[in-house]
Amino acid sequence: MFAVRVVTADYYLASPVKDLDVCYSEFRESNVKTVPVVRIFGATPAGQKTCLHLHGIFPYIYVPYDGYTQQPERYMRLVAFSIDRALNVTMGNPASSAQHIFKVALVSGKPFYGYHAKEKLFMKIYLYNPQMVKRVCDLLQSGAVMNKSYQPYEGHIPFLLQLFIDYNLYGMNLLNLAAVKFRRKRKMGMELIIT
Repeated sequence: MFAVRVVTADYYLASPVKDLDVCYSEFRESNVKTVPVVRIFGATPAGQKTCLHLHGIFPYIYVPYDGYTQQPERYMRLVAFSIDRALNVTMGNPASSAQHIFKVALVSGKPFYGYHAKEKLFMKIYLYNPQMVKRVCDLLQSGAVMNKSYQPYEGHIPFLLQLFIDYNLYGMNLLNLAAVKFRRKRKMGMELIIT
């Protein structure tokens, strides 16, 4: 088991890496162009300085599911397409076919607002870019998606905090990993370069 003490974290967007990232979205039936990669800086218990790259983690929001009259898979694809379209329009490129939504999954849970005795269905909308979460929430609330207003949940939680909550991480605590890959060392001339 590999462990690293969490000192600080950030993220960046990169092209997917085979065997580490999702390279093809089955939900969207297309190749993935960019994915978020989280970097956690810290040290191992032995004191080795570490920059850990976490792959396969996407930001998400929840939206109440209201497509009961349609086939769920088809409806979720329509929602993803509508969000992509609305985002492309607000970014000044309505002719673009850029995809911002990685996938939409159907989940159940109790709504946060008000009293609810039973669980309800929600769409869990995964995005490629964490910086688009607020914009997507604004579009959902304004009625720009599917010509109706949606109440997004957890859109106010920053991506890194969402990761820490989901995986029960907190600063200066150890992050234990069962599967890790180390980058190979390459020698160039007399210098040792680690990539």
